[in-house]
Amino acid sequence: MSRAVACALAVVAASCGGPQLKEHVADLSKNLPATLEAERPKEGDPRTATIRIYADPAVRALPKWRDELTDQIDYASQLLTPLVGVRLQVEKVNDWARTGEPSAALAQLRELDKGDGVTWVLGVVGPNDSATKVMSELGSGEPLGHHVILRAWAEKPETDALAATLPDLKDAERAELINAHRRHKQTVVLVHVLAATLGAIAETDPQWLQNPTYSQKQTGFSERNRELLQLAIDERVADGATESIAKKLLEAIEKSEWGGWVAADKEQVVNRLRNVIDAQRAGKTATDIPPAAYDQLVRIKELARQGKTDDAMAELDNVIAAYPGNSALTQLKCGILLSARPVEPAPKKGDKPKPPAPPARPDAKALAACARASELAPGDPGPHVLVGEALLAAGDRKAARDEFVKAEDKIANLPGGSEQVWAKLVKLYLGIGALTWAEGAITKGKLEKSPEAASIEETRNRYGVPRGAKFVTPDREGDLVTAVKKALSEVYASKYGEAEKTLAAADRAWPGAPGVAATRCDLELRRGNASAAKASCERALSIYPNESWALYLLGTIAFKDTSMASTKVGIEHLKKAIALDPTLGQAWRTLGKAYDRAKDPAAREKLAKDYQAQFGSPLPR
Repeated sequence: MSRAVACALAVVAASCGGPQLKEHVADLSKNLPATLEAERPKEGDPRTATIRIYADPAVRALPKWRDELTDQIDYASQLLTPLVGVRLQVEKVNDWARTGEPSAALAQLRELDKGDGVTWVLGVVGPNDSATKVMSELGSGEPLGHHVILRAWAEKPETDALAATLPDLKDAERAELINAHRRHKQTVVLVHVLAATLGAIAETDPQWLQNPTYSQKQTGFSERNRELLQLAIDERVADGATESIAKKLLEAIEKSEWGGWVAADKEQVVNRLRNVIDAQRAGKTATDIPPAAYDQLVRIKELARQGKTDDAMAELDNVIAAYPGNSALTQLKCGILLSARPVEPAPKKGDKPKPPAPPARPDAKALAACARASELAPGDPGPHVLVGEALLAAGDRKAARDEFVKAEDKIANLPGGSEQVWAKLVKLYLGIGALTWAEGAITKGKLEKSPEAASIEETRNRYGVPRGAKFVTPDREGDLVTAVKKALSEVYASKYGEAEKTLAAADRAWPGAPGVAATRCDLELRRGNASAAKASCERALSIYPNESWALYLLGTIAFKDTSMASTKVGIEHLKKAIALDPTLGQAWRTLGKAYDRAKDPAAREKLAKDYQAQFGSPLPR
């Protein structure tokens, strides 16, 4: 509106032509706020950034609040479109039944709306009781946050403060100037807090929008801050992961020194970005470690890494006492206590070194710290993952699984990086061979194209663990695979008696397991009992047609008959085994020999190419 007012005044002066009027118009123009503008307009069609708005009762009681808010967002969009190529669009304006202190509004807004489907969630709360130019009192937003707060225009205090600076004017002229100032100030504050969520750092020049103090002369951003805004908004409108944005911002900030930023604010933003990266890597929502405590926490983590748990706890408890409601600090305490090991006495001279004791079950102190972390951040999966890992290491699979299930129910709450947490759970499940649980995490995390998904399928096929099998529960799938592997290794070592005992025990534990039958097939084949071997392999395939080891062995058995018909049968068994289990190198090499016997050089040549691609070495003759 400031530009529109200036133009209107210029037209009046030109039409009437009087020198006194021209002087009057000049006085009015001198009192107009600056126009928001981008020095180097961005080319190309703008993208859309959506905003969902909540207005509290104090705002809705104001006259024309909705129109004024729409006007401010439109003015902000007029700046952001040429500045970073983004147009603001309001998705919906909602009533907000908010109560309490304005200082709690940002946390209340995050609790109310996760921000799904929009770029920002904007909460507009009642005005200040007095006029102020301190940006932090006019609005708030945090680096990489999706929620911002804007204080409504304080009509009487702001108007009274402006009146003292304006010349003697008619009521209509005064109203126009005040409206221009209102529009400029409210829009500057809105853009300021939006920019804060994109990593912008406080600027020293009072004419830049990210200066901590409002000025009617503010027009735009420094070039360094514009770079940060461009980088972050490009990632955000493309649904980039929070950790990815944090990494790119941190790299851009630290690429070179620049004196135009407020040093203290730069340090806080950098620390916040590092906190986000650390939290996302660990699969946490608790990213709000106080910037002032960041260096101290680095020291605490180093003490814990050195095994000085008591020293680390003493220092960390002091930090927690200063920030008792901070969930990230308590979660750090949870993690350190869970990973702490009792100090072993130094061995006496001549004593044989003892193997490290297996991890003990988490003690009451550690579990209490983790429970407190969950209480402070009830939507965070992090504490459950930490406790589950500790229980798993202690051998309590059932209790660990209970914690992991709780974590799975909360992963959707993560602001970003949920894929990493699902991937971590997949690896934890695979660490105990729980194929079914790992597959569930892969499906929920949409990781079907991951290497782990293919590995699980091959494991099921090679060791005979059908999906949904009745003879084995998910928590014992790993034990079954381990037993089959043990028996196979004993067979390879010609320890047939030991292999027989292992298979007998496996039969008792998992009656009807096809992997056990396929291994018995291998045992009988090496003993020279081809008929018994074939019967065992066929029994395995009758239970699970995808048992690749049984298919490979049946192919080998078929080649004992040198007839062309038997050779063809063997080839089909081997081809199916390879399709089900591409890393089964024995099947590839046996199939190559079968093609030689069948005098099929074209098939062997294709197999050799595929073998080279799969294993990185030539197919042996």
